[in-house]
Amino acid sequence: MQAPDSEEEIARLAACGPLKTWSVIVTVLGDFCRARDDRIGGRELHALVGRVGLTAPTVRVALHRLKRDGWLESEKSGRDAAYRLSAMGWRETQAVRDRIYAREPRHDGVAHMVLAPPQLAAPDFAALLPREAVHVTPRSAILCDPPKSLPPDLWVTRLSDGMPPGWVVDLVADAELRRDYAALTNGVSAVLMAPVPQAPLDLGALRLLTLHHWRRLRLRHGDLPDILLGEDWEGAQARRAVMAALDRFPRPAPGALTI
Repeated sequence: MQAPDSEEEIARLAACGPLKTWSVIVTVLGDFCRARDDRIGGRELHALVGRVGLTAPTVRVALHRLKRDGWLESEKSGRDAAYRLSAMGWRETQAVRDRIYAREPRHDGVAHMVLAPPQLAAPDFAALLPREAVHVTPRSAILCDPPKSLPPDLWVTRLSDGMPPGWVVDLVADAELRRDYAALTNGVSAVLMAPVPQAPLDLGALRLLTLHHWRRLRLRHGDLPDILLGEDWEGAQARRAVMAALDRFPRPAPGALTI
């Protein structure tokens, strides 16, 4: 029987946001597959995601979808199956690993405003900028570290230091994102105040939920909010709570999850 405090804290973290089964599995694979040939057994995977409330049928459907979409590969391991990231899944995961696991935000980035000439069509202007750029108007945007390949007729100017006005804050990190980060901070902070569970599966579940909710929020934006909004905005507060939780709930050895 699971300890009541584990149930309460797992439920608290699970309620911090949506748990799409396929995305939770990607979080698991990203956390357990730290080297190209790392894998996790099917029994361990099912046990872990089941502990956070995902049912076996939804997990089977999600695994099938991820294999079909080229995200993961499976192979027989005795009477079980083992899963690992495919070549594409590995590339995509590595591309954002530093963003997810970085203990500190970037300190070397600089926020800039980019203005386009009137004759440049808005869609053409948008195509010149990275996805993380925040558009103020159809022909102006705020971004971190503009590409050096921008045309010379675009005006690129560094933004001044200091807290931006509220309307800029809302553009860079909208109210919904900030509320979601605040909810995660509150949930993780409450879990950190509770006793550490002894069962490896409970530890794994707390780690998974913390990491998954952080991952889904952190991938919604680039470095600009951290650079422009400083250490007190909701995303920065969530980072500190999440990193403390990942320290407290270390990644369990896969074999321990089914003991």
